[in-house]
Amino acid sequence: MKYFLVLSIVCAVMFAGCSPKVVQPTYQATPGQGQGAAVTTDTGEKDRRGDVTAEELARAERERLRMLDEKMRTSLSQQDIFFEFDSYAVQASELPKLQAVGNWLKQSKTTAIIVEGHCDERGTVEYNFALGQKRAESVKEHLVKMGVEGSRIKTVSYGKEVPIVPGHTEDAWAKNRRAHFKIDQKG
Repeated sequence: MKYFLVLSIVCAVMFAGCSPKVVQPTYQATPGQGQGAAVTTDTGEKDRRGDVTAEELARAERERLRMLDEKMRTSLSQQDIFFEFDSYAVQASELPKLQAVGNWLKQSKTTAIIVEGHCDERGTVEYNFALGQKRAESVKEHLVKMGVEGSRIKTVSYGKEVPIVPGHTEDAWAKNRRAHFKIDQKG
């Protein structure tokens, strides 16, 4: 019993002497952050580097994201997905544009869009409305596979009724075979 008591005291002294180490996190500057950033550590202390506080850094990041969102909203209408004649399959060359739209929609979780399906002037009105709808649905399917909620994407077909380029040439027709994105203002 005496041996157990001595062993317990030795262990208690040994463990009491080992205080827990406070780990200071290391931070790397992100692009555009520079060396003057202030960082708040786990203990709530402010690590001041230069004259930038954590609040100012957060404000700058919110502004950067707002500007990026505005830029994407503006360029969304320029991200048309083009199709081959008589096809609603998304071509491999169009996937980077579709990926950019999908990434933006995943970041901007409250934005809803409308995907408009368009066709060239060849074919009947009924055929082109059906093909335009298939094009819009095909784009929506790709976005949903990328992780965008399907409830945020509406589709509509304009068939050949709203050409972006007038004319009766292959170049004009190629530009009219598209899926066009718009922000859904109604949500």
